[in-house]
Formats: sequence, C-alpha cells, structure tokens
Amino acid sequence: MINRALRLAREFNRMKQVELAKRLNISTSYLSEIEAGKKPPSIELLDGYAEVFGVPASTFLMFREQVIGKEDVKQQERARKLLQFFEWVAREDDDSAEKEEAAPTGNPKEAIRTH
Repeated sequence: MINRALRLAREFNRMKQVELAKRLNISTSYLSEIEAGKKPPSIELLDGYAEVFGVPASTFLMFREQVIGKEDVKQQERARKLLQFFEWVAREDDDSAEKEEAAPTGNPKEAIRTH
C-alpha cells in the first residue's frame, strides 16, 4: 500500500521517476522497484519524500504497515480509503489537464459556436 502512496505523491506533483530518483539520491531502478512494491522504502527514504514534496514525514508513515509489518485492520482500511481518494484526485487532475490541452484556441466566440 505504501508503494501506491509514494507513486501517487510523485504523479500528483507531475514528477518523473528519473527526476525524483535524482532528488532522493537513489537509482531510478530502485525507485521503480519501490513504487512497484517489490522493495520496501526505508524510513530515511520516506523522510526524503517528505522533504521533496514539502509535507510532514507522518504523511507517509500512515502507510507504514508494509515498512514495519504492522497489521492493524482499521489503519489499513483508512489508508486504503485515503489512497482511493488520492487516485480519484489524480484522475480528475489528469482529465482536467487533457481538457485544457484540447480546448480550442483563437477567437472565444468561435469556440462557443455550435456546429
């Protein structure tokens, strides 16, 4: 679950893996493995994410069950719901960006005119 949170944080900030890996001083392949859930992030790496994105480290620690192996069902459910919300926000943001790119340019009256 933490891998999804970290990927969403990067995507929401419109950052490529290459750029984030450079800022975290890790390899792109290592970052890719973390975001794919193949390797757990260290607490130090979570601190790095917090610094890069300007949020408290506790933001990512909510998803810590994968890091420390803690199994709290209520915590996992809250984290799962929060991730679903973040994913929804990211999709909405992507949809808005696509609509802005597709918007016609030029005379505003022509853009309103129906054909």
